Parts: sequence; structure tokens; C-alpha cells
Amino acid sequence: MHSSELYNLHLEIRELSSLSQELVEPLLVKYDLTSVQYRALQLIVLNESIAVKDVSNHLKIKPAAGTALIDRLERKKLIERVHSEDDRRVVFIQSTESGKSTYHSINKCFTKTFRDFYGVLNEEETERLKEIVGKLTEHASSCIENKI
Repeated sequence: MHSSELYNLHLEIRELSSLSQELVEPLLVKYDLTSVQYRALQLIVLNESIAVKDVSNHLKIKPAAGTALIDRLERKKLIERVHSEDDRRVVFIQSTESGKSTYHSINKCFTKTFRDFYGVLNEEETERLKEIVGKLTEHASSCIENKI
């Protein structure tokens, strides 16, 4: 494949990403969440209890941004901070019942949206796409880490 064809492929992937985000954003706006806030809520709900620094690390954001993110979710009463019984300096984040309910409601909407979105692919195509996207993501991450 020529470099211009590869660049066009890159542009198509970017366009697909943008369009899929356009499908997701209105669902999150309905719940007054950004995509990063949703990802943090998802991480917290699925882990039941997680340290603030682990949220920041997982989302690949700076600790200060992680703290601000947690503050916003706490103000929305979706999560709560809980001090460790062993070490009061350690703070864990847990979802509230409202947070769990919100996450599960959004997830139901996402399931329908993504079934419709990926429904144009058969099962084999879907599996192959997952493999290809995973391979490209892993390679791009490696390149960034190694500054290639």
C-alpha cells in the first residue's frame, strides 16, 4: 500500500472514531457526564473500591486531573471517598447507589447503540476487527512509549 493510501486509511479511521463519539456523546450529556467521567465511573463501579492514584494511572491522566475528576463525580453524588482503616492517608473511591444506577443505565443505552453500530458486521468480521484494532492499539502504544 502506498503512503497516500495509508494516510487515507488513517483519515478514515479518525473519521470513524469521530462518528462513533458523536453516537456516544448525546447519551452522556443526558446524564451530565463527559466521556472521561464515564470511564472513571465505569472503572470505579467495576472495581468496587479503587485508590485515586489508580484511577489516574488507568485513565493516563495526571494526579491533579484525577483529583479534579473525582471531585466532580463526588459533587454529582456518583462516588464517595472512603479512608483506609489501616492508613488514613490512603483514600479509596467507591461508587454510590446512584453511581451504580447511573452506570448501569448508561451501559444499557450503550449496548443498544453499539449493537446497532456494529450490526453491519457479521460475527467473523467483528472478531477480526477486534483483533486488528487491538494489534494497532498495542503497536501505537509501544511506539509512543519508545518515542519511535
